[in-house]
Amino acid sequence: MTESIASLGSQLAKLHQRVDNAEIFQSLYHRVGALTEQVPIQKKTSYAPPADDRIFIRQALPVIEAQIKAQHPLDQDQMQSLIYHLASVSRSARERSRQAINDLLADQLIDPTETAGWTDYLLQDEILYAHVLEPKNQAVFLRSSAVSMLRSLLMADRYGYFFLTDEDLQKIIDKIALLVLLEKDTRGFVGRQGWAHMFYELPSLFNELTERNELLRGDHIFMMTVLLERYRRLKTPLEMGEQNEVADYLARLMKRHRLYQDYFLMELRDWRQWLDQQENVVNEGDWHLFFNYQRLMNALLITKDLPLKVASEIYKKEI
Repeated sequence: MTESIASLGSQLAKLHQRVDNAEIFQSLYHRVGALTEQVPIQKKTSYAPPADDRIFIRQALPVIEAQIKAQHPLDQDQMQSLIYHLASVSRSARERSRQAINDLLADQLIDPTETAGWTDYLLQDEILYAHVLEPKNQAVFLRSSAVSMLRSLLMADRYGYFFLTDEDLQKIIDKIALLVLLEKDTRGFVGRQGWAHMFYELPSLFNELTERNELLRGDHIFMMTVLLERYRRLKTPLEMGEQNEVADYLARLMKRHRLYQDYFLMELRDWRQWLDQQENVVNEGDWHLFFNYQRLMNALLITKDLPLKVASEIYKKEI
């Protein structure tokens, strides 16, 4: 982890702790927004994805898939190869590896110690934050796969694996929140390489965490805030369904308690004022600030679970 990422992570985790302790509330989005403005940009460096995709697809994957279909557990080398190819730039290698892991979890062909080990691996800084401060690069597929698999592991834990402790959940929240803060790659489907879709996978993971009754309301306020503060500052378009996943997450969360509705509306009003204050809107990136906002509002309005109070506020201002 670079010094800048470590510093931002430390500051963000402290804000998380403070909102959990009810030390701050209304000022949270201003504080998180200020951290978002501090995210640096680094020069692009080389990224080395797996180089054996063709062999893996032709030889190893068919055997793995056949074993899973036959309900036969995999050996350590086979499981490691699946995890390794989450970093692949080959759509087939990457997506079939993800599907195989999901099938292993669904069929309970791995034990809790292995799922715990996978979680620790995916949470490593060099995996989760790989090249995240650099311009668009192929490491986005690794980051996206890591988030997707962490969501699957969270679901597996909730549905019966029971390997995550309260401390583990807090660690996941802090690590993913930092990734949200740092992430700027809004690409959806990338040519022959397939889905990057970071801003689909991130709210999808947060959506899974809304099912966790053991989390504090402060945890949910914190996650919602980090996502909205990053979203509002994105200067490239979100136009491949990401806004629908964000809207679904927000609606499901706000339906759980009025506190989340009130906080969202408070942050939304600040967002509108912030947009009104944007001057010299002269380039493409500036315009994306407005159109990403508009897409999210439209997505919220057609989300069936959106509380009436929130829908009325959006409709009054946007329609």
